Amino acid sequence: MEIQWSLVLFTAIAGTGSWLLGCACIDEFKGMAKKTTSLAAIVAIVLLIAGGIVSATHLSHVDRMFGVLAHPAPGIFLEALLLGIDALIGLILVLLWKRDASAGARKAFAALGVIMAPVFSFSCGFSYMMSSQLAWNNIGLPLGYLGTAAAAGCALWALLCAYRGEAEEALVFAGWETVLGGALAVVFALVFGMVSGVSAGAQAPLFWGAVVLVGGVAPLACGVAITRKPASALAFAGLALACGCVGAIAFRCLMWLGSDALMALFGVTL
Repeated sequence: MEIQWSLVLFTAIAGTGSWLLGCACIDEFKGMAKKTTSLAAIVAIVLLIAGGIVSATHLSHVDRMFGVLAHPAPGIFLEALLLGIDALIGLILVLLWKRDASAGARKAFAALGVIMAPVFSFSCGFSYMMSSQLAWNNIGLPLGYLGTAAAAGCALWALLCAYRGEAEEALVFAGWETVLGGALAVVFALVFGMVSGVSAGAQAPLFWGAVVLVGGVAPLACGVAITRKPASALAFAGLALACGCVGAIAFRCLMWLGSDALMALFGVTL
């Protein structure tokens, strides 16, 4: 099946932004990276909006999107709704931080931002689950979307923390968040690979090389390196981000390529 690049880039870019915002929101409770939270939220909002714009290029008539959004239903409407909510949460938090609002208000919206990271990235993959596409019709697909977005988003948070010169304590914690993102990418990619069958056959090199090793194991290893050598956090976080982005894009490409390979087993041409 032909790769739909607009959809690939939309979910990868917006998912990364959602997890970046989630990491910034976690720091509202930790209070270790105050120099980075507002910057991270702004970058996250930009990524969410950029992802939404990219998704619109998938439509031959972009104006028809408004018709879709006017009729609540799963798929495009749900993704657009969650994206808008996530961006709004980020904007409100930036304003609250700028005005030094009450801790209760900041923590309330920060909690929502943390929740939205897995919810939004999972929903992007969940909307593709359908019985007519065998490779997509398993829970590993949305979990893989979640995990690969987490790897890229957490790595970007660590990179921004290092760029802003946060204290060692904050860098170490960002390293552990990067470890978590990489671990989620590895585990959930394996779930999808084993259940869908793309871990073997023609797509196996892409799966094991670009998705599992580059997109999951590498960010995880870089995260561990950050916790042990926070002075080199900028380099390790940059590498983790690059690998996480490769893995996120590769996983979404694999969804389209893997479907074609699996349907061919049943003599179906797509």
